[in-house]
Amino acid sequence: MQTKSSRIKLDNEEQVYAYAMNLLNYRDYSGKDMLLRLLGKGADEKDSQRVIARLKANGFISEKHYAEQVLRAWLAKKVYGRLHLSAELHRKNVSEDMIPEMLEKFTDELEMQNAMCAAKQFIQRNDKKIKNNDEKITAAAVRFMANRGFTGRHIQVLLEQIRAENDM
Repeated sequence: MQTKSSRIKLDNEEQVYAYAMNLLNYRDYSGKDMLLRLLGKGADEKDSQRVIARLKANGFISEKHYAEQVLRAWLAKKVYGRLHLSAELHRKNVSEDMIPEMLEKFTDELEMQNAMCAAKQFIQRNDKKIKNNDEKITAAAVRFMANRGFTGRHIQVLLEQIRAENDM
């Protein structure tokens, strides 16, 4: 039994273009994502490059729009820092030219708000350990914030909140 995906043949540029347009019906892609997807389907690299250039020229692929979409989705999470944003933009294959611009949009005020949200989340999850004055809680707090891409300055926010909870 043949599946739909096994019947798709990408032998020429028009077939590659049609397949790429079909993919764009479902979600946005960066140029790099689209290239990887087309090559993974067996398309010729030269055909794929020409199709991507054509899609960009016609406005179907926009690196800036894609980067902003990734940023908006990431900002909705509200518990991550600048380093995590940078890693997410790289992971989502956002154009290298767009990454500094997206990082500029993530202001210090937004990062501090996210640090406060992350700190509240940590305190809620570890309420009993904090109240029992567990000595390992500081190390756990530092790991929690570092794993979410916060710097030392933002980690201090959480540590100060823990100290305030414990009257330390």
